[in-house]
Amino acid sequence: MDSIKDIVFALPVILFITLIWYSVRLIRHKHKFGNEFRTIRKAARFNEIIRSLLACWIISLICITLVPRGFWSEFWECIIHRQNPFENFWGISYDVSFMPKILYYVSVGDLELLLWAVKLTVPHLLLNVAVFVPLGMALPFIYKKSSIIKVLLAGLLFSFLIEFVQHYVGRQSEIDDLICNTLGAVAGYLLYLLIKRLFPNFTEKGKLSANDLWIGAQNANK
Repeated sequence: MDSIKDIVFALPVILFITLIWYSVRLIRHKHKFGNEFRTIRKAARFNEIIRSLLACWIISLICITLVPRGFWSEFWECIIHRQNPFENFWGISYDVSFMPKILYYVSVGDLELLLWAVKLTVPHLLLNVAVFVPLGMALPFIYKKSSIIKVLLAGLLFSFLIEFVQHYVGRQSEIDDLICNTLGAVAGYLLYLLIKRLFPNFTEKGKLSANDLWIGAQNANK
């Protein structure tokens, strides 16, 4: 429930930042492509949609995971009452868990406690896997030289950065999240491969970026 509440209160900020990103990209393309702007943007619309969704995903993840829990509800309350929304939140936390929770409960040796822990932990782990699936799916459309190893490293690095920053914003850093996020990115890439096999034409069209079309047009005019 707390996570849903955080998402709801962070949504205006997420949409606002995403809109700024999209507007800046649109202006850059308008300036770069000139008279061919509409033609190129239309031809590359699938790729642009994927890029926009990935940008929104990254912004959402940053806004929700890199602030203390309950920050956004307190943020809006402080804004309404004209108070500083940051003064009560930022502090250093040294709460780091280097052992996966399941292994910890196995090491305790209490079967009843283990079953209770599994029931409690597994949904959280699956959610952390699912959250990073979009990254693994989107990267091959944006970076054509992507491979499962590169996607794995991207997921690992991004997740590590999140866990590292969480260490300093009053949230617990857990090895479980790092492992599950990385597995989620890999699962997303495998899902991309399945889509590529089932819908090869759609996949190739989705990889066609505005910059590729612009370079092709420039080469054709030479």
